[in-house]
This record gives sequence, structure tokens and C-alpha cells, in this order.
Amino acid sequence: MGAYLIQAVTRGFLPWLILISLAGWGLLLGSVQMLSIPAFCGAFVPLAYAASWQGIEQALLFNPPRQLVVSWLSMLLAMTPLLLVHPLTYVWQRSLLRKRWQAVVLFVLGFTSVWTLTGLLLMTLVVAARVMFGVSQAMAFIVTLAVCLVWQASPLKQRYLNRCHHQPRISAFGWGFIKDCLAYGVVSAGWCVGSCWALMLLPMLAEQGHVPLMLLSMGWMLWERFKRPRPARWHWPRLFR
Repeated sequence: MGAYLIQAVTRGFLPWLILISLAGWGLLLGSVQMLSIPAFCGAFVPLAYAASWQGIEQALLFNPPRQLVVSWLSMLLAMTPLLLVHPLTYVWQRSLLRKRWQAVVLFVLGFTSVWTLTGLLLMTLVVAARVMFGVSQAMAFIVTLAVCLVWQASPLKQRYLNRCHHQPRISAFGWGFIKDCLAYGVVSAGWCVGSCWALMLLPMLAEQGHVPLMLLSMGWMLWERFKRPRPARWHWPRLFR
């Protein structure tokens, strides 16, 4: 892992990705804002009502879509850049000299598009959870924490994580080059979403300690991403192993 990071620094990606991540954290710290709970919420709101047009309308009134999108993009900018050290280095090395920046842009475009769409889904789940659980927000967090712990230990999670290390063939010229770079970004994001969705969702549902939880989640994602692939089976992740 150390050799790979040194190589990334040599290629110039790591410093830029760190700066981009820091910029994302700056945006988040400058506008930290938890999702608002609509006034109709009580101790518990029936699912049918939360999913009704009136429930959705009330939730969107307190949480405008533009605000949700900006919050998600800031979170994405803060937490995901350092996950791209390996794939960006790969597309850089596998592309012709005059096409390297095109390859990087195409990869990032594909990666970002998938995570942006995922954010819309996760934000919808967060708003729905806040509407349903009303003032009992701790319950939503506890349920999500339990789901996250089970997912982290599951074989499917490990399969997704292993696939994050996949490095496909990239054509040198023409439409094949464009398609391969863009597809690599899309596919990498898909495996990344499958691996990280629970860790991204957890801080979004926290009433207190939103930013520290984001830092812990990002640190955990980086730690497990730089580990070698391992057999997909049930196991509880350990820091020192």
C-alpha cells in the first residue's frame, strides 16, 4: 500500500485529491445543516401517510430538493476523492500521453454520475425515515447502525469490495477509448456504492455528531479499500489483522 501511495504522489494525484477532499469538508463545515422534520411528525408516522403525496409534499417543503442535492454533492466531494487513488492512477498509466487527461475526465464523469443518482435515493430514504420516526430520531439511527454492522460483516459486502480492485482493459483510440474510460468510472462507482452505501447513510441519520461520524466513515472506507481482496464470507472486520 505504501508503494502505491508513493507512486500516486509521484503521478500527482494524491495531493490534488486531498485538496479536493479538504474543499468538500470546508463546504460541509460552512453549511452543516441537519434535515428538518415536518411539523406533522409525532412519535411515529404510519408508512402509508409518510409515502402519501401530502407526506412527501410536507417533507419537501422543509427539505427543498436543491438543498438536498447540494448537501449530498458536498458530502460526496468530501468523502470520496481519496477512494480514487488506484483507479485514476490506472487510467493515467493505461492511456496514451496525449489522452491521459481525457481518460481522467471520462472516468470521473462516469463515477460521479452514479454516485449522484445514488445520493438522490439515499436522501429520499433519509427524509422518509425522518418523516416516519418523527421525534424518535434515535430509533432511525439505531436501526441504520444495526443494518450497517450486518452489512459490513456480510459476504456480499466483501464481494463488492473485492470488485472495487478490478482493472479492465482500456482501448487506446476512438470510441473504444471513450467507452472504456466512461464505463470504468460507472462500474467502479457501482461496486463502490455496493460497498459503501451503509457507511454513507449512517452519518446522514445522526442527530448529533454528524461530522465526526462522516470522518470515521471516510476513514473506514479508506482503510478497507487499501486492503487486499479476501474471501467473501461472514466475518466481523478488525482494524489490526
